[in-house]
Amino acid sequence: SIARPLIKLAFGKDNFMKPFWESAYLNKEKSTFGNPSKEVEDIVPFLSKEAKILDVGCGDGRHSLYLADLGFQVDAFDISENAIAKINYLKECNNLNINTYVCDVLEFEFRYKYDLIIIHGVLQFIEKAKQPKIIELLKKWTNINGYHIVALFTDEEPVPDDLKDIMIGVFRNEEIKDYYKNWQIEMFESRKFNDEHENGIKHCHAMNKIVAKKLDVCL
Repeated sequence: SIARPLIKLAFGKDNFMKPFWESAYLNKEKSTFGNPSKEVEDIVPFLSKEAKILDVGCGDGRHSLYLADLGFQVDAFDISENAIAKINYLKECNNLNINTYVCDVLEFEFRYKYDLIIIHGVLQFIEKAKQPKIIELLKKWTNINGYHIVALFTDEEPVPDDLKDIMIGVFRNEEIKDYYKNWQIEMFESRKFNDEHENGIKHCHAMNKIVAKKLDVCL
């Protein structure tokens, strides 16, 4: 699974729900969601050494740690204190430069634009009414010729029972393309997969992935 929600956007601070990965983040020796995704690895040759990268809803850092280890400047945030504590531990152990924050996307204080923004396994946990605002905000803070990598769950498969209370913003298949009509779509993938976690939870998910590039005409 890749799900790392910004649940506070959906439920508010007083009703913060703790999904199964919260306890998994306490294991500092193993990545909760595995290795970096292929599309993240594939984008690396297209980034300058000075590229600024933002990892939205970063979880315990499978993308942030990988990119920082390659020498990129990485900012990462997540609503989970456990996730950020784990990244902070691992970045110290490996002498990596990652700026980390415990917040959701509407609380994050943008200071500059990014060359790559990763939004992996996040959007389906946000209310549908808020998704356009969030995507447009992230597009605004992306440099010309910068990239977005987005992965999200779609309604091609039913929401698993253990996630029904929090997966409140599932997308239609290919819906995410509508948000990037004025960008150049470099890659799009629609697929289904089965997932099993260490605690015995099994899921079947449908997913869209998109890699999009911001062009001059997007100004």
